[in-house]
Amino acid sequence: MSGEISPTGKRSGPGSSPELRASHADQDRVVDVLRIAAGDGLLTADELDERLEAALSARTLSALTALT
Repeated sequence: MSGEISPTGKRSGPGSSPELRASHADQDRVVDVLRIAAGDGLLTADELDERLEAALSARTLSALTALT
């Protein structure tokens, strides 16, 4: 996961902790990314619904990162 961009918009690295709690702002950023991906045809409506539900109930940054 090193070098990936986290839901906070920052690059993850060896010193980052993906088990940090996700904030509402983190969830909102992932929701925006998912909606854009669906608009670009990268996700079906069903995939979008599943991922939005998961994003809004995610508790950690790693759970959010897995959705994108």
